Amino acid sequence: MMKDGKTKKVANVDLSARCFAYVADESDTSTWHCPLFVPGDAAKTINAIKTSLGRFSETKDIPASERETVWHTLRGAALALGIAVERRTFAPKNEATPPAEQAPTVPVQVKTKDPMIEAVIADADRRATELLRSLGLE
Repeated sequence: MMKDGKTKKVANVDLSARCFAYVADESDTSTWHCPLFVPGDAAKTINAIKTSLGRFSETKDIPASERETVWHTLRGAALALGIAVERRTFAPKNEATPPAEQAPTVPVQVKTKDPMIEAVIADADRRATELLRSLGLE
């Protein structure tokens, strides 16, 4: 794959940092999590994405502030390859989860879009498009 760059072996293939949904430090492969692209092998790419999605809740090394972005990146890659993935909601980053005994709340219609959610969706869409291009599917 890359002669001079670092790689991490996944599914018997050496992958660079660009093949992972989360990379905390490019010089430390132990911080690379959730593989989402195996160059030249569509079947291994699909398997890597499914595995990353399935093990996402077990992955503890992704900071809480990045988990939603990584999830949407994985979900976008999966959807781009025709893999059905349910939407997932995340607790607000700066608030504690409300107690379970709270009274039911009435849904509120929000008329403005959340710029953070829009940015995450745009980033996931961009990464999914890059993945499709690198697989030669777009």
